[in-house]
This record gives sequence, structure tokens and C-alpha cells, in this order.
Amino acid sequence: MSAPKQQIGLFGAVAIGFASMLGAGVFNVFGAAASETSALFTALFLAALVASLNATSVYQLARRTSRPGGVYSYARVEWNSTSSFIAGFSFVFGKIASIAAIAFVFGVYVFPEQGLAAAAGAIVLLALLNILGINRTALVAAILAIVTTSYLLVTTTVGISQASPVNPVFDVVAGPAGILSAASLIFFAFAGYARVATLGDEVRDPLKNIPRAIAITLIGVLAIYILVAVALTLTFEGALQDLNRPFNLLAKLVFPEWVTLLVVAGASLGSMLALLAGVSRTAATMAEDAELPKIFAKRNRFGSPWLAEVLIAAGAIILLYSNPYWQWMVGFSSFSVLLYYAIGHVAAFRASGQKATPGRVVQVLGFILCLALLLAVPGPAVWVSVSILVVALLVRWLVARRRAR
Repeated sequence: MSAPKQQIGLFGAVAIGFASMLGAGVFNVFGAAASETSALFTALFLAALVASLNATSVYQLARRTSRPGGVYSYARVEWNSTSSFIAGFSFVFGKIASIAAIAFVFGVYVFPEQGLAAAAGAIVLLALLNILGINRTALVAAILAIVTTSYLLVTTTVGISQASPVNPVFDVVAGPAGILSAASLIFFAFAGYARVATLGDEVRDPLKNIPRAIAITLIGVLAIYILVAVALTLTFEGALQDLNRPFNLLAKLVFPEWVTLLVVAGASLGSMLALLAGVSRTAATMAEDAELPKIFAKRNRFGSPWLAEVLIAAGAIILLYSNPYWQWMVGFSSFSVLLYYAIGHVAAFRASGQKATPGRVVQVLGFILCLALLLAVPGPAVWVSVSILVVALLVRWLVARRRAR
């Protein structure tokens, strides 16, 4: 692979991480999670714990390998090609579902009359922007992330200051199954802190800047999500699980509705932009390894894998029109990405060598929790995702046999 035409620094990497995480998820998953369990904070902290453990393993791996592709590339170096394929396929499949889910929210919020058409149009425009190079992607992501972060901080701060707390914030009287299901949904809003790892050497000094960007992004976004959960809980108390889009109701107490619409639109666009960039680069790296057709590895004069970008955008649009139920798409994304990180923990475990270290405890615990959450994802996500993965592995095996003849 030739050297990338464009590179970004630490600020650009952090911007892409923030834009990935502060997307449509933060405006929707807390209400969906509250409908699964009354112990919202327990679910939030469980999702945050899993995200932190995942970030720790990815941080360790990112310091060893600068190749694009994230856990796909790390597993190929530290484990084997089959585990690498499972990670890469899961990431690409899951994140196509994420793009479709976020685009659906964008359409419903901003253009309720022409929601699907607007969502598809947004995907096309963002793919075209990404094709023009990672520097443009990082610049737009930074602008959108700054606006979204400012809006969330103001909304939650005002909401908390105006609330009159009656019920305890921490309510842990709930069944474990509901907590796991809620945590798996909230994890959707955390998935993105390691998106920058998929960029590899499109980040300057990647062995140093990618791990730093992962740490900065996760800590910053976790603080924001805690504020969001506190504000929602104090404002709506026990009624949170019965409300449709509770964050919208909170925002109306602070801003005119048109401001929220603009911010949700910007946050959704920023998240989709970063997703398209990360998924296309993972797909391109898989193509370089002959796990996908070689043609998808082609890059344009800006260093962007333009054909992979087009493929990912087309897949998201097809999924958008075939299944307009965003919570199911969130489930597919959560399952696939949790499997992706579970493989990352094994790769990090193998990379740490034979010596027992505290890091190995993190990797084992992270692997167990990833499996627990992915099996608890509500809806049809588990059996549908497993079926698709089995078919993909079968096709891979048949192609390998044909090549060997």
C-alpha cells in the first residue's frame, strides 16, 4: 500500500472520535434503554465499563500496529486471518447498520415528511465529501463535534439546575436481563472512540497519536453522557421509560425546537461522516488482504478508498429502505461491534505475551462482558447477525478452496 496523500494530527483524530460518538445515539438510546430497565445508571456504567475495557485493549494494540483497519488489522497481526476476517466483517456489517440507523434518525428529526429520501441523500453527500480526502473529513467533523458538544453541555447544565430531584438518581432495583439489554443499547452511543484506529497511517505519528485520541475521546464523551443521564433522570424522574424521545423534551426547556433540530442534524451528519470514513478504510484494508475483492482497495488522488466508500454508502441506503426500524438496526450494530471488540481483547491478550499482567485481567474481563452484552441485545439482532456471519464464513471458505485448486 502506498503512503496516504493526506494526514491528520491529534486534533483531527480526536475530532473524528467525538463526531463518531456524539451522533444520533445520544439523542435516542437513553429513552430506549429506560424502556428496558429502571436502573438506567447501572446500565450506563456497565456500558461505560465495557467501552473503557475495549478502549484499553485497542489502546495497547494501536501502539504496536499503524496499519489501517483497527481490530481487523490488529487481529491479523496478533492472532490469525480467520479471527481477523470475523472482526472486519462484523465491523463493516455492524457499522453499515449504524449508518442506516443514524441516517434514519436524521431524516425523521429534520425532514419528517421525506425522511427516507433525505436520509439517503445525506449518505450520498457525506460519501462524496469523504472521497475528497481525510483532511476535509476531519475539518467538518471538528466543526460539527464542537457545536454538538457545546449544545449538550448547555442543555444538560440548565436541565440539572432547573430540576427538583425527588427520587434517587441511582435506582438499581431491576432485573439483570433488563440491565444487560439496556447496556447493550447504550453501548451503541459509545461505539466510535476507536474509530480513529481504522485510519492507521492517515494519522501523523499513528503509534502515538491514535492511542492518545482514543483516551481523550472516551473520557470526554463519558463525562457528557453522565451529564445527559443525570439531567434526564432528575427532570423526568420515574416517567423516563414512558416518554418518546425524552431528550427532545428536555431540550425544549432550554432551546427553541429549531435549534435542537439543527444540532441533531449536525450531530447525525458528523457521526455518519466519521463512520463512512472508518468503515471504508477497513473494507479497503480487507480488500488488500484479498478478504474482499481487490478492486475495493483502490484509492484516488486524495488517498481515499473511493470505491469502498461507494459500496458502504450503497449498503447503508439499501438497509435504510429495507428495514426502517432504527432500534433493530442499533441492535445489529451493537452485536457486531461487541463481537469486534471481543476479538480485539483476544488479540491484545495474545500480544501481551505469556507473562501475567494487570492488562490481561482487563482483556479477560472485557472479553467476558462483550459476550454478555452481545447475547443480551434485544430484538432479532443475535440470530440474524450470527446467520449472516456464518454465511460469510462459508463463502470465504468456498472462495479459498477455489483459489487453492
